[in-house]
Amino acid sequence: MEYRIVQILNNNAAIVHTKDNKQNIVMGRGVAFHKQKGDLIQEENVDKVFEIKDKNTVNDLTTLLANVPLDFVTTSYDLIDQVQAKYKFAVEPYIYVTLTTHLFGAYQRLIKNEEDVNYLPDLSDAYPIPYQIADDIITGFRNSLDISFPESEHKSIALHFINAHTSDGIKDDKNQIENDEIIEVVQDELNRNGIYRRQTNANDYDRLLVHLKYFINRLNNNEPDSLPISEGMIGEIETNYSQAWHIVQHIKELMEKKLQIKLSLSEQTYLTIHIQRLI
Repeated sequence: MEYRIVQILNNNAAIVHTKDNKQNIVMGRGVAFHKQKGDLIQEENVDKVFEIKDKNTVNDLTTLLANVPLDFVTTSYDLIDQVQAKYKFAVEPYIYVTLTTHLFGAYQRLIKNEEDVNYLPDLSDAYPIPYQIADDIITGFRNSLDISFPESEHKSIALHFINAHTSDGIKDDKNQIENDEIIEVVQDELNRNGIYRRQTNANDYDRLLVHLKYFINRLNNNEPDSLPISEGMIGEIETNYSQAWHIVQHIKELMEKKLQIKLSLSEQTYLTIHIQRLI
């Protein structure tokens, strides 16, 4: 089988036409090196074929491949595919980017021996399947790349799957102007607190923007808040991440006043954790 190149994303990824005249993304080490639009890629050189499921797929994957090694990306994508099939647990397409960026950040902290305190709740009694999925993801990385994530990552991975769980396909983004306004509110508040995107924090800053993009998507699709937050957990976060929590509270007030958007406790928690990494 051969794939004809429509657009080169980088040396390791390209958008291609398939036999049924659809467009997919193929990934493989050097798969597009020294090639151009219209050239053919042989199937044996391809490690992963990824369906373009929504309009964000290409941009998000391009950004991801600029920061994360190809073998890490393909391992993560393969494992997400496997657990969806194994547990019949459908997830929104955005999880490929958000979970992969989260896990790569966890891996970077792991190799630097940085302690990562996790204040997220244990919801395994209420959501047993996502926690089984988390076990499979961790086992898959250990077997494929010899990466042993700490026990605390079980909760984080499970929560990614809890929040991304869906029985329907992702809907089209309807409110681009509002989307830009939401991101602008967050960035303006970060800037007011002296937090800018710099070379030293670029990866964490980009992860925050990716998270915001998919928060907006959930908002546009009127998806309910799926993460229960206890008063005890809020108290721990407010105590341990006090500066980040204070910034998020001001963001919450601005969104309610300017955009008539209510920021759930779940979303406040996620934003606090992301912003804490930038402080």
